Amino acid sequence: MARGWIGVGILLVFLVLGFWISAEMDEAHLPTEALLKQAAEKTLQGDFQQGVALGMEAKSRWEQQWDYTATVADHSPLDDVDALFGEMEIYAQTREEPHFAACCQELARRVQAVASAHRFSWWNIL
Repeated sequence: MARGWIGVGILLVFLVLGFWISAEMDEAHLPTEALLKQAAEKTLQGDFQQGVALGMEAKSRWEQQWDYTATVADHSPLDDVDALFGEMEIYAQTREEPHFAACCQELARRVQAVASAHRFSWWNIL
């Protein structure tokens, strides 16, 4: 009987840990998504240098959160986001403003998708 209670305790610990990780995903990725949207907007408004600065800040935040995200997320979408950040850097270096803005917009959607896939909701917990 004691083993049964130990098993129930372990399951409860994992359940609470899963809830906590799901709640933290938004906090980890929403600022990155917001920075990418701002980078695209600034670039489209003609302030390319500010757009690049915001884009690089978003890349830095993504890299800081990558290990945490990689422990709970599928790696295929993460690799896609990493590749897009590489493209974003190339567009920044070559000063291809429309492509840079489009890349930032796509990155914002992808980062949002990663966060949404692990967000605290009943369908993600099941």
